[in-house]
Amino acid sequence: MTATATETRPTEVLRVTGPDESYLLVAELFGMGAPIQITWIFDDDPGDEAIDSLRAGLAAGPLHRAVSRRRVPFARHRWVRSPLPVQAGPVEVVDADDVGAWADSVLRASRLDPVRGSGWQLDSARIRGGGRAVSLLASHMITDGHGLYRLVADAAAGRTAGLPAAGSERSWDTLRADAADAAASVRAAARSVRILIREARTARAAGTGTAPRSARADRPRRVRSAPDPDTTLATVDVSATEWAARAAEHGGTQNSLFTALLAGIVHRSGRPLDGPMRVCIAVSKRDGDEDNRANASGGVWIRLADPVEPGTDLAGIRASSKQAFVDYAESGADQAADNLQPIVRMLPNRLIGRMMRAIPGPDTTVSNLGTTPDSALRIGGRTASRFAIRAVMQGMPAQERRVRGPAIAAWAVTYGDTVTLTFFGIDPDDFGDPGRLRTLIADELTAWRIGHRFW
Repeated sequence: MTATATETRPTEVLRVTGPDESYLLVAELFGMGAPIQITWIFDDDPGDEAIDSLRAGLAAGPLHRAVSRRRVPFARHRWVRSPLPVQAGPVEVVDADDVGAWADSVLRASRLDPVRGSGWQLDSARIRGGGRAVSLLASHMITDGHGLYRLVADAAAGRTAGLPAAGSERSWDTLRADAADAAASVRAAARSVRILIREARTARAAGTGTAPRSARADRPRRVRSAPDPDTTLATVDVSATEWAARAAEHGGTQNSLFTALLAGIVHRSGRPLDGPMRVCIAVSKRDGDEDNRANASGGVWIRLADPVEPGTDLAGIRASSKQAFVDYAESGADQAADNLQPIVRMLPNRLIGRMMRAIPGPDTTVSNLGTTPDSALRIGGRTASRFAIRAVMQGMPAQERRVRGPAIAAWAVTYGDTVTLTFFGIDPDDFGDPGRLRTLIADELTAWRIGHRFW
């Protein structure tokens, strides 16, 4: 059974731009991919027919896309419909206690290729004794977390969005459109150069210019005789009531508690820092349901000079975060990146690679996606009892993970009376042991008096 389309949006030309273009560069220059994973656990199995219907609905929508290369230098690449058929893997059978390990294995085994058109996959496993676990993987080049929520809801409702068919880009109309886009890119680059020069002069006159911090290249190396460990994963449920209560007790919000928890885990790991801890907090820039960008997310940075102890007053983190959000919204803190992008498009790949490697990252990244919409929790009329979302980076060598941040990243989603936290341990020295990662998380949650259960 396939999803029945109840609404079809008109075909539109979508360019690979913004964060999409950044993910494409990372894939091409460094061979790294960034899959997002949604995991549902159902006590009442939706059934094979519902899973197949969701797969068909996703295939009919904009998730099923591929990159069409520009025909004119300096133009942006295009998104087109993927020419590849949708693949359905075998349905496994797992024990209830092994659902988390199954989701981890699906994520680790994935090798999505959004450039060629295999940018997502839907898998499921029956749970012995009843129930179903479902995993949806999608490349971050194609969508972000909030965008994936909407794509799932649209697929379930039978709504589709048109993309040009693969092969249509060979027309003369496409060539003219690429030429126009290339000309616009050149004009944007010239304008961006003028803006960046003006901003640099203003910063120099005000004495606010600062040199970027090092990428921790001076960190002492640990001698290993065994192979470097892989990245690590952990998923844990906590009570939404307890989570909100602890935040309120200590003068904060759920976001500031989440930030404090991650900062505490970093300190608890013993990770050396070369200054204040740098925390990147994800920000959604999606502008309503009509915003069809693949990725519409950014991030603000805050710096924590002192260790964050469990039970500490969260007012400082809350104030720093609020000010960062205000600055981001009012002053356009992302404009520098927006102005750099047209310039980068003109540069050779080798130079772009060197520039990207020189950019220091944060020590940790937190992404609170808030309350999960009911439409994203349901498949085939069944509502998931447990739900998680996360994104990982694949293909980054261990040595780069040592010297470039973040060392650990985490995501939070709320549904019913549950907050599910997912963690991605990146640095092989500080977070390369799965058991130790779980212990660090458990100890920090316990110190904050928050009960928890790992998947």
